[in-house]
Amino acid sequence: MNDITNRENGFLSGVQGLQWAVFMLTNVIAVPVVVGAAFHMSPAEISTFMQRMLFVSGAATLIQLFIGHRLPVVEGAAGMWWAIFILLGTMSAPGEQGLLLQQLEMGLIIAGIFLAILGFLPIIEKIRLLFTPIVTGVYLILLVAQLSGSFFKSILGISATGQLDGKIALICLIEIVMILLISLKANGIWKSMGPLIGIVVGWSLFHFFGLIHLEKAHEPTSWFTLPQLLNWGSPKFDVGIVLTSIITSVVLISNVIASILVVGIALEKEVKPNQYSKGIFGNGVNLFVSGIFSVVGVVPLSVSAGFITTTGIKKIRPLIIGAVIIMTAGFFPYIAEFLSTLPLEVAYASLFIPFSQMMGFGIRDLMGREPTSRNLLVIGLSLMVGIGMMFLPAEAFESVAPWLRNIVANGLLVGLIFCLLLEHVLFREKKGSDSTNNN
Repeated sequence: MNDITNRENGFLSGVQGLQWAVFMLTNVIAVPVVVGAAFHMSPAEISTFMQRMLFVSGAATLIQLFIGHRLPVVEGAAGMWWAIFILLGTMSAPGEQGLLLQQLEMGLIIAGIFLAILGFLPIIEKIRLLFTPIVTGVYLILLVAQLSGSFFKSILGISATGQLDGKIALICLIEIVMILLISLKANGIWKSMGPLIGIVVGWSLFHFFGLIHLEKAHEPTSWFTLPQLLNWGSPKFDVGIVLTSIITSVVLISNVIASILVVGIALEKEVKPNQYSKGIFGNGVNLFVSGIFSVVGVVPLSVSAGFITTTGIKKIRPLIIGAVIIMTAGFFPYIAEFLSTLPLEVAYASLFIPFSQMMGFGIRDLMGREPTSRNLLVIGLSLMVGIGMMFLPAEAFESVAPWLRNIVANGLLVGLIFCLLLEHVLFREKKGSDSTNNN
């Protein structure tokens, strides 16, 4: 009798693990395609990027389960991290992109070490408090504003054809509307499957209208390969990239804490204080792993709480199985090659709603503050400076020293630094005023 029960439990865990794997795939599949296009990677490079992204997402989830917060939370490419990748890729000249990828490797490695150390220091709360709702709100709005052009050029077909393409625009619109309706109207597990369903529909319509260019596909040379370390080359140090990476990792501390908190609520379980520290430590380890495997930085995904609530899967074992499935998929090039043929336009359309939500989160943070003259001035000046810098041509910074160029030429970073100075130095509020981070 016990054998039968064990087999039934094992089968159920396997089915639930497969559900977790599909959910994890939803948060992975579009990222290598979009980031690869921003850096003009070849089909072969995007395919191996997909392999490594699958492997790291699965491995990062297991790292958190065994040495981190030990909660059923999926690790996936952080929207803010791959937004930074896209942003820097589209800003850089074609000849500089290989070097930039090596600098991003170093940025992730250093940010990971920094965060892992920070996770066990009492100073972490003070650093987190630097990122008030005004600072995080300005940061998110600037981030989405700088990327909005790339989104619309792609989903309107301008990137592919040089002009507005009706078929591409219509397919992307159908995909976006479908994802939006599923996110708002669906119940149960279907609610979390919106992006994946949208991708399947958009991809199918691209095939139906003959918009898939099969000659661009990459043919793997082997059915089994190990994910390669430092695929983009030896890490290179750049002060601007390192600064951007550290700031991004600190901003995302609130995301790590929020993910642990909401999953604890979904599990109806009290989260211990040291689980937050271990979660931040685990995220630091995972950023280091992301750097050495040449992928986008990962972070605990708070949508895991919604998945747990809708499916009722609360045990750790199914997630371990799901993570192992995704991690193992990273060893098989033909799986990665198939996923990497996802059309860029479909990938961008699948990310349109999440990015719109990021803008909404930024606006929410700003709306949570009292509209005093001081607050409006800090917000207005920061956005004006940051967005203004985005419109300056790249040639305007040729006279700037290379080590400083990636800072001053980055409207996002300039706007954020300016906001921090205004918020905490020039127009610093008196003690006792609300400066907690709402993220």
